[in-house]
This record gives sequence, C-alpha cells and structure tokens, in this order.
Amino acid sequence: MSTHHSIAFAALAAFFIATGPGDAQANDLIIAVQDVPDSLDPVTENSNVNLRMVYSLYETLVKTDYRDGGKLKPGLASEWTVIDGKTLEFKLREGVTFHNGDTLDAADVVASFAPVRRGLDENVPVESRQFFSGIDSVEIIDDMTVRIHMKANDAIALNRFASFPSHIISADAFNAAESYADFAAQAIGTGPYKLATYEVGNKVVFEAFDGYWGEPKAAADTVTFSAVGELSTRIAGLFSGQFDIITEIGADDFAQIEGNPLTAVAGASSENIRGLFYDSTNETLKDPRIRHALNLSIDRQLLADTFYAGKTVVTNGWQMPTFGDMYLADRPQPEYNVEKAKALLKEAGYKNQEIVYRVLNGYYTKQLETAQVLQSMWQEAGLNVKLEVKENWDQINEDTETRHIFDGSFTAYYPDPMGQFWRRFGPNGGRAGSHFIITPEMLALGEVLATSTDTSERRAVFAEMLDTFEADPNGAILHALAGFKGIRADRLSYDPIASEYMDLTTDSVKFK
Repeated sequence: MSTHHSIAFAALAAFFIATGPGDAQANDLIIAVQDVPDSLDPVTENSNVNLRMVYSLYETLVKTDYRDGGKLKPGLASEWTVIDGKTLEFKLREGVTFHNGDTLDAADVVASFAPVRRGLDENVPVESRQFFSGIDSVEIIDDMTVRIHMKANDAIALNRFASFPSHIISADAFNAAESYADFAAQAIGTGPYKLATYEVGNKVVFEAFDGYWGEPKAAADTVTFSAVGELSTRIAGLFSGQFDIITEIGADDFAQIEGNPLTAVAGASSENIRGLFYDSTNETLKDPRIRHALNLSIDRQLLADTFYAGKTVVTNGWQMPTFGDMYLADRPQPEYNVEKAKALLKEAGYKNQEIVYRVLNGYYTKQLETAQVLQSMWQEAGLNVKLEVKENWDQINEDTETRHIFDGSFTAYYPDPMGQFWRRFGPNGGRAGSHFIITPEMLALGEVLATSTDTSERRAVFAEMLDTFEADPNGAILHALAGFKGIRADRLSYDPIASEYMDLTTDSVKFK
C-alpha cells in the first residue's frame, strides 16, 4: 500500500470510528457496493450491480442450483416436459404469492415473455433481446399450465428459463403501472425479499418477504445496498462496523482484512470471464494481426496472481467447466508470446499508432490498476496504448474513432457456449455491426451451435469457432472473474455461490 493510500485510509478509518457504527441491528444487513443499478427489472439492465440484487427479488420457472453443481431443479414451475426441440410445457407451482399479493398463474408467464419483456421495443437494451428473441409464443393450456413455443430448434431451450433474465413478473403489476419506468422501479417478484426503498445512484433496501413460498428463507430482516464508489471508504466502513459486507476487493486488500480479528474475506471465482472488447470497425484496430498481437502480449497468470493472489484461474479459452459435455478440456489457455506479438505488428505495418483504452475506475475489482498493468504489457510488445478514464458506461460506449478497447465481463448465464461466448460475440450480442463484423462463415457455424442437438457436432463446431476467433479476435480473455468480498466475521458468516448473483438466504448468511 502506498504512503498516500495509507494516510487516506487512516483518515477514513478515524472518521468512521469517531462517528461510531452504523444503525445495523441483529438481523439487519448493510452491504457497501460500488454502485446500484439504474433499473431493478432484470430485462432492462444486464450488469453485475443488477445481478447481485435480482436474485433476492425474482425467481425463474426452473432453478439453477449453484450449490449442487448447477443442476436444474423445479422453481416456479413444479414440473416440465420438453415436448420437442421447439416446445416446452411448464406446470406452475401452486400457492406462490407475489410481493403485491397477486397469486402466480399462467397470465404472469405470458406477461414475462410478451414482446415488451422480450426486448422488442425501446425499453430493453439490444444485448438483452437475444435471450428471448427465439420465443415464438406462450400458450396458456390452463390457469397453471403454459406451453412455450420456440421459433426454431434450440439447443439450450430449457436453460433459457432457468437464468437471467427469465424472471417471472406480476402481470397485474405490469398492466397497472403508469409507465414502464414505474413498473421497473417497483421490482415486484416472488423472491425471499421484497423491495422497500429504491434511490437510484444511492441505495436499495430490501425487506424479508413473509409470504415467501420456498426454502431457504431470507436471512436478514432488512438488507441495505449502499453505493460507496471508493474502495478505501468501503474498507474503512467495514473496519468501523458501518458495513457488514463490502464488494470488489482485491488481493492487496486481503492481508489487512484478514489481519483484523473482526473481519474476513469471502468469495471465489464465478461463472464469468473478465475480459476486454475490441472495436475493429475503425482503422486503428481493423487489421486482425494488431488485435491478435494485443492478446499475445497479455501475461494473464501475472494478472491473476497480482490482483487475486492466485485465487482465480486463467480459463482454457472462452469457456467454463460448467459447460459439461460442451467443455473442451484439452484446449490450452490463451497464448502469451511477446516476440510473436512483435512479429505480427511488424507484418501488419504497425507504426506506433495510438490505441485508446477506455476504462472506468472501480466498476470491476482493481479495474484501473489492471488497465495500467495491461498498458505496460502492451508497451513491452511495442504497442502504443493510451488510457482514458471515463465516468460512466455511456462515455465508454460513445461511438467515436477512439473507441478501441474497453472492459467487459462474460457471464455464463447458461452452462453452454451459447450462454457465454456466442451470447457476447454472436449476431444478437448487441455489438455485432457496431463494434465488429461477423463473417458469414462464423455466422454459419453459430447457427449450427444454436440449433443442433448432436453434442459431438456442437463440440466440433465450437472448437472451430474458437480457433477462428483466436486469429481474428474481437476481445480478450483476462481470467475468471472473482467476486471477493470483505465481511464482518464477528457478526456473520457468508458462504457465496459461484455466480454474480448474491445469495442472501439462510443457505449463505448466518448471523452470530
């Protein structure tokens, strides 16, 4: 820790100690986060700050059990039948109540997957539209049975209803809302917590939902997510007792947190790859050899060791072991070869053109620090990369000539390449056309990946897609995303799931 950082931290710690602990009581939980979402409707916002909240508010027809190897289990649907590659039938669970008192029935499923919810209007960002764009119709068989028809054979049809953003909403709440924004701000679901307070940019407060049908129950009476942008302030608040849990800590914070007898570190790698996007629609990065050289210059293991003390891993390509039969275990990690990168740059005729890397400060763990190390790695290979620190994602995504490199994360929403690699780099990922061009050959391979039910064929196609992408990349793997958190070990224990979702039930949080 630098002298300047130490002085700043000491001053902040003194401030919190002087002002005393927060207002948390025995079963009230205060969590300091880097930000809170602009919307609490899962379909509207695809972000890690949204994901950590929706898990407590909403539920899906099928439940992904992260504590049992990601197995699919009954959720709001008590049973289901896969009729064929295009048709699924769900029998809804009896006696489920929404936070507004409505009772779950088939009309709620129709509302959840109707065009306005599938993103076929201006309310939903284009990157979220792909999740439901394959739905043709939702047929009501009776009040508690629905049949969902897909437009084409779908290799992962069932998985689509077990993860983000297929959370079920109240049809009555949706129809009664004066506007879409009003509906989204209400966050009425069936989860173990209900929304109490929502202040955009400041805080979100949950209350335990007494009418929750399932198990496990809410662990806390109330949960307050407080937006605290500076990590040093979050750490000081953890030490003073202001906060019970803080997010986005890195390896250089572990020693001081674990060295305090009242605090501890919790967390591990999640089903997500932390990486980069490249915009190849401009002249600067148009040549794939320059983008390939950028990738070859990254020492990923050094990043994992430096910022996560080796507690996260470098993945074997754009995939996770959770893919099961679709996981290509024999694929290597991304190559690190500075000399090969230099040769590619010379071959491409690179003349020290400035490459701009737009970055936020702290949205991801050690985000700016990671960018600075990457800049140094690229410089070693002869790449002239300039960092531009931005205030928000709108500035990051602004379409100008200097949109060359920016950060991203690549969640495996489904345990399949369709839920991670092709979701982000395919034609419906929200960036095709505007940030990069997908070749007809890659599109044809992606169509097979999306529709084939032959695992051997899909594995071969996926391998070919990864080989093609490696030579002409639109992004870079860094490492598996690790969501480490600091906790007040004197007040609680915290056992997180391997997901960006934040489990705040009694399975995860236990007060002392």
